[in-house]
Amino acid sequence: MIPVLYPPNTTDFSSFGLGVMTDTISCEVTEERNGVFECLLKYPVSGQHYGLITKECIIKAKPNDTAADQAFRIYRITKPLNGIVTIYGQHISYDLANVPVLPFSTESRSPQLILSQLLSGDTRFTGWTDYSDAKAFSVTQPKSVRACLGGTEGSMLSKWHGEFEWDNFTVKFHSHRGQKTGVVIEYGKNLTALEQDEDNSGVYTALLPYAVYTPEGSDTETVISLPEITLPIVTSEIVRAKTLIMDFSDQFDGVVTEEALRAKANSYIKANPLGATIPTVKVSFEPLWKQPEYSALLERVNLCDTVTIRHSALGVSVSAMVIETVYDTLAERYKSISLGQSKSSMITTISEVQSTVDKVESTVGRFPKLLQTAIGKATGLITGQNGGYVVINTDSESGQPYELLILDTPSVDEAVNVWRWNVGGLGFSHNGYNGPYETAITADGQIVADFITSGSLVANIIKAGVIQSQDGSSWWDLESGEVVLRAYATSKEVTEVSDRITTIEKQKMLRLVIISSNGNIFKNGNVKTLLSTKVYSWDEDITDTLDANQFVWTRVSEDTEADKVWNEQHFGGAKSVVITGADVKIRATFYCDLIDTTTRQSLL
Repeated sequence: MIPVLYPPNTTDFSSFGLGVMTDTISCEVTEERNGVFECLLKYPVSGQHYGLITKECIIKAKPNDTAADQAFRIYRITKPLNGIVTIYGQHISYDLANVPVLPFSTESRSPQLILSQLLSGDTRFTGWTDYSDAKAFSVTQPKSVRACLGGTEGSMLSKWHGEFEWDNFTVKFHSHRGQKTGVVIEYGKNLTALEQDEDNSGVYTALLPYAVYTPEGSDTETVISLPEITLPIVTSEIVRAKTLIMDFSDQFDGVVTEEALRAKANSYIKANPLGATIPTVKVSFEPLWKQPEYSALLERVNLCDTVTIRHSALGVSVSAMVIETVYDTLAERYKSISLGQSKSSMITTISEVQSTVDKVESTVGRFPKLLQTAIGKATGLITGQNGGYVVINTDSESGQPYELLILDTPSVDEAVNVWRWNVGGLGFSHNGYNGPYETAITADGQIVADFITSGSLVANIIKAGVIQSQDGSSWWDLESGEVVLRAYATSKEVTEVSDRITTIEKQKMLRLVIISSNGNIFKNGNVKTLLSTKVYSWDEDITDTLDANQFVWTRVSEDTEADKVWNEQHFGGAKSVVITGADVKIRATFYCDLIDTTTRQSLL
């Protein structure tokens, strides 16, 4: 469809508004699962409606193959580049990011009632959900409606999970938006491009859970962790130890116990594939449901659907959820879909981003408490003990003591848990007197331990596999050399540079050359030659990849009326033309233009 432009305060999109944007060069709609829903449109400054396009205006565009046309509010317009502006629009539901919600709390309320209460601040919006189980819900400080729906701690999305669908002024909260379609996108059938990314940065071998709460009658926070410290995660992908440290505080409303923490952590391990890589696959494919011979199959693909991708030549066969779609509104077809794990949240405003930063800072700030908890547990284990057996081994000849043992039984041979201290070092074994000693401090200056909790660590050389931040957002893999640093950037310069890079990457720099088989100058009406075209993208010949209908031939001579007839006969459909004396009476010049068959705009 061709996008339609509306004034900023429009609520009814059934009319043609300010006008149909027939001069639109391109229009793409990107939607992510519980994430971005935006429109990107390119429009010429010579277009009919260019003077009407301003920030806050609304563009109606088709977002995918099945949904109704959606409204997108313009929030950014770039400066003209080569006579073309880029227009950015956010879905009309982003208006909810500016509607406040005052603090309130309820111990048990259905999600439908909560959704209706949150949306009551803007009468244009209504809500729907198929969830029915009531839960406690609260807003502890003023927030926007969109933040209360998802993207922040304590939101509806964090309470019930599920998937949002934005249908103009209707907010739909699904327990599961998509379906298992049985659709197969396969090489040799309808797959046109594939890019698979397998990032194992989210694969772990153990989980260290902890939670922080304030006991009743106390002003001091208490950190609860497990006696065994970590819980194992089954994986076959990595051999080195890799521990995920996670704060489960937001999973509890009151007192936290070790048993409850262990149960929450085990449930999290079971529900999340922490021990395996979930590939993210971006594909482009031909929508066969648009072809007459396939129309009965209804192989439609929508956001949150589960589909299968097969590419025998690359050895790729994956079944995953659609987490992002990029839709060409003008051509009414998908440019690409991405499959895999959700990679975005609904954080859309600076204040909400700052809230996330504050949460990270708060979590990192709990490290001293985690250290104090470890110290407290160590103190509790060591002090107040009156059990165990102390054995001093002495030399049989000199009678001098050379080793101190602390055992769990009187007999050295029967002991299982053994502390052994001699001139070689201090070590602990779960396997009796002869070890192995998996926890040890040896005389040559080495410390062996499975897990170390420390405050400040001063070292000359640190040898490690991966150095990772507390929240797991940043890491440095010293084996592969991969470095990932996550940060928040709000710099205008960063945005402008990104836009320039994107523009350059998208430009194909097309160049068309006309070649004459019999020279360029003819005399006395003796004219006969073949004019053929070559199209280059930078220095690559791409002529064979282009449709013949994209080539428009034009003749310019002294007979303008005859030129119109000739030009109409050669308006697309041939990459070459034969020129004879009938085409040139006295003098004529021939041109060829390359166009986009959808917009009929020149690509040169």
